[in-house]
Amino acid sequence: MSLVLCAALLPVGGCAQHGDPLDAGEADGSRLGIARLSVQAAPTTAGDITRVTVTVLSGPEAELARDPDGNFSGTLLLPEGSHQLVGNAFVGDQLVGTSAPASVEIQGGAATQAILRILDLAEAHDIEHSPIVLGLTYPLSTVVNQPAQLSISAVDLDDDALAVEWTSDCADGVFSAPTAFVTDFTKPAAGTCEVSVSVTDGELSASETFSIMIFEESQAQGAVIIDGRFIARPEMRLTLQWPDASCFVNSYLADGTCQEPITAPGRVELLLRVEWGDSSPGPVEVTDSCGGAITYTGLSYYHRYDWQPPTAQAACSITARSTNGDGLSGLLSAAVLVRPEQAE
Repeated sequence: MSLVLCAALLPVGGCAQHGDPLDAGEADGSRLGIARLSVQAAPTTAGDITRVTVTVLSGPEAELARDPDGNFSGTLLLPEGSHQLVGNAFVGDQLVGTSAPASVEIQGGAATQAILRILDLAEAHDIEHSPIVLGLTYPLSTVVNQPAQLSISAVDLDDDALAVEWTSDCADGVFSAPTAFVTDFTKPAAGTCEVSVSVTDGELSASETFSIMIFEESQAQGAVIIDGRFIARPEMRLTLQWPDASCFVNSYLADGTCQEPITAPGRVELLLRVEWGDSSPGPVEVTDSCGGAITYTGLSYYHRYDWQPPTAQAACSITARSTNGDGLSGLLSAAVLVRPEQAE
């Protein structure tokens, strides 16, 4: 990264502030100009900038002061003529950035601006990375006093040395090698233990947790692992589109009535989106309550239908029903008013 230092070099009387010498000069009669300096503070790879200096190669140096905004500013008195400026940035006492010399020309009655690029000298470094667990093996069950072998494999992309620690929430559970990548776990009494393993590079870590069931050796016991899923009814969204307007309803709306009437005769497109959840798709049906004609036109993202409303005025209910592979049905309807076209 780089810091950009803008130095506005102002001759006497050009833009002087309170405290600036308004009519200063050297013994040889040359006039002095004011180099008004500022640099925006910016973080570097070594930390936040705490100090900035600007040095004129012919001698003078300015220690810039931090302003209320966290930036740095200051002034230099320079004779008219050509000068070279070098900017330096520090974090504490550490020099973290410096610029190449930049030439500036101080002229009476004119303002000169120079831009210094203070380059970050701190060595580039990447962020740390936690270990990655490649594999974990363990039995789901064992019997009392029977060692259960546990193993974990991991890698650290920073090539840091890895350390392992196995722990359990069973006070009587024992690991043969609690800090090894492969260990045996033994428990003298029946029960279920939650086992945790942590792999660390000294700063960052990765961990895994699992359960082991321990049975009495003399009893013919078994265990079943249950994975329960809630199968919901299909969820639907029904959209009606006609030349003048559109309307959509879904299961979460409080009102399923379309506010705009449909003018008959006319064609209405019905778009039905069905979410099947954890079940398999099943049959879908769309009907109306007022004697119109519904034609299925195909399936893409939506189930698509053409609906020809009745020609007489009617309050119609367009109803969609979908049934998943588990036999659960979803029901959704839209209410809409159909009006005959007014003769001109």
